[in-house]
Amino acid sequence: MDNWRERSLCRGLHKDMFYPPFDKSERNAPEAQYYALGKYACEQCPVIDRCRKDGVDEEYGLWGGQSPKDRRYNRVEMNKSYIQVEDLGILPKSSTTPLDIATARAYIKPYLKRRVRPRS
Repeated sequence: MDNWRERSLCRGLHKDMFYPPFDKSERNAPEAQYYALGKYACEQCPVIDRCRKDGVDEEYGLWGGQSPKDRRYNRVEMNKSYIQVEDLGILPKSSTTPLDIATARAYIKPYLKRRVRPRS
C-alpha cells in the first residue's frame, strides 16, 4: 500500500497551518490566514491529489489545499448537474414547433439526480 503521507511536504511543518486552533480565543489570526500558509505548502506538494481525495469527507483541517469551506463548496457543485437541453435532441431546431412537455420530461428524467439535502 502506498503511504503517500511520507512523501507529503506538510510532514514536519507546524500543525496549525493545516489545523488552526479550534477555539477562536487561541488563534493569533483569522482561520483563513492559517489555511493560506498551509495552501502555499500544498501547492508545491507532489501528493496533493491523493491528499485531497482522502480528505474529501473531513470536516476540519486543510486537505489537498482545500479548507473545510472549500470542500463544502465543491460537494455542492459536484451535486449539481448541468444539462444542455439542446444536446438531448428533444427540442426542435426551430422555435416554431411547440415543445411536447411529456416527451421532454421522459427524455430528461434519466439525467436528473434526486438532490439530497445534507444532514446537519
